[in-house]
Amino acid sequence: MNKPNQNPVTLLRYCVGIDVSKDALQVCVSFIDTNGKITIKGSGKVANKATAFDSFLTWVDKHYKDKSLPIRYVMESTGVYHEQLAWYLFQNDLAVSVVLPNKAKHYLKSIGNKSKNDTIDARSLAQMGLEQSLKLWEPLSKNIYQLRMLTRHYQTLQELKNQRSAAAV
Repeated sequence: MNKPNQNPVTLLRYCVGIDVSKDALQVCVSFIDTNGKITIKGSGKVANKATAFDSFLTWVDKHYKDKSLPIRYVMESTGVYHEQLAWYLFQNDLAVSVVLPNKAKHYLKSIGNKSKNDTIDARSLAQMGLEQSLKLWEPLSKNIYQLRMLTRHYQTLQELKNQRSAAAV
């Protein structure tokens, strides 16, 4: 019996899922092929500081074999902890998507994951980036970031003032 002609499986794209916390980035590099199969190429942990971002890209580069394929970086918006990395990737002309935590949580549920830890989150974000068409992140204007910083500083000063007023009573 002859086997039917089978089309060769080719890779479509890569995605790096990044679970961001204050001090660390849990990362997972995956790719998807024409059969829809997702393969994890590597996962690890990197410090969440600007001095570690170059080595992070070097690490990703070791797992990103076919440079002709697109690669996307996907992370959750985590207060301010994701912003420095998102800016870094954006300034290096890399495709980055920042998703709301609620969207990531619902996606995790939809694929049947009931457990939650940094490694699972990074893998799920990578899978989400491979399966969905996510909007590319664009930074806000520098004025908005400065205004936000000043507003937070003002709020801190108000809280200190209220503490002093309460202590004087």
